[in-house]
Formats: sequence, structure tokens, C-alpha cells
Amino acid sequence: MSMSKHRQFVALCLVACCGVLGHAQRAGFKLFTDPGGRFSVEFPNDWEWTMVSGSGEPLVAFVQPKKEAAVVVERFRMKQSLAKDEITDLFAEIENDVLKENQPKSTEVSARTVTQNAKRIVVIDYSRPGLVEKERVRQYSFPVGQNLYRITCAAVAKEFRKYEPTFADVAESLKAAGELGTAAAKKK
Repeated sequence: MSMSKHRQFVALCLVACCGVLGHAQRAGFKLFTDPGGRFSVEFPNDWEWTMVSGSGEPLVAFVQPKKEAAVVVERFRMKQSLAKDEITDLFAEIENDVLKENQPKSTEVSARTVTQNAKRIVVIDYSRPGLVEKERVRQYSFPVGQNLYRITCAAVAKEFRKYEPTFADVAESLKAAGELGTAAAKKK
């Protein structure tokens, strides 16, 4: 590869990285934006992230340095759009059933609908076996139009309360594709 082509390649890589990691609104947090522009979330500065893509929908995982806690953000396309008033207890039951199907060893499962940042969402708390010890998990389900964003926050059970505020901060920072355009327009 010639030197000028190498420089172009390096510049392109730097631009791509800047698009994925941006400036967060909150001190102590970084901003992750999905390369496809489908969502963004803020995560703690010292946490590592890994993007999984390929045949399915995007998935990103953020892991605390001691591996005591992790957050996974997933985006799914639903068959129909849901309006805010359609995020009801019935939707919470459906999300609860999906979780139990996907996590058959989960226990102490409870789902509820809440309003967060003027959005109706479903919050599911549960326990599950971890690699070494029991984990406590909180899943936030955000239906936005025809997209469903799930933010799954897990920690070693005895450490869950310590990470609970961080989990809430990450979940509250979620911006769906439509909101990313709005935020960019407001900055101009």
C-alpha cells in the first residue's frame, strides 16, 4: 500500500471511530452511537465495549473493568409500530413471556410499565445463574415506533445495588434513530 493510500486509510478509520464514540452529555461517560445510526447510549468512561453485528440486528455490550457488571443494548424491528398508549400491562406481559422463553433459568421475574423521559417503557427485574455466582438483572424495553430497544443490565447479585444508578443512567441516555437526527439538528 502506498504512503498516501495508507494515510487515507488511517484518516478513514479515525473518522469512523469518531462516529462511533462521541462526546457524552454526562461527566464520566462516553457516547456510543451505532455505526448504522440506529441508536446511541452513554456508558461509563472506564467500561469496555464490543459491537456484535453480522446476520442479525446490532448488539453492543459494555463491560465493567472488574467484570462485576455489564450492559447489553439490542435493537429489534417489530412487525407493527406501537404508540405510547399501547405500551400497557399487556405489552409488559408479552415482554415478560419473551424473557422467560429466552432465559428459562430466570427466577424472581417481575415486569412493570413506567414512564421515563416522557416515554412509556417496560422494566423487568429478575435473577439468573451467572458464570460464577448468581446475577441480578434489569431489562429496560423501549418500543419506539416499529423498533424495540432492549437494554439488559446485569451484575453479580451482591453488587447490583452499587451499579443500579449506572444502569439507570445508561437506560435514560438511550436515543433512538429519530432522536439522533433531532439532537444533531438542535446542535446546528
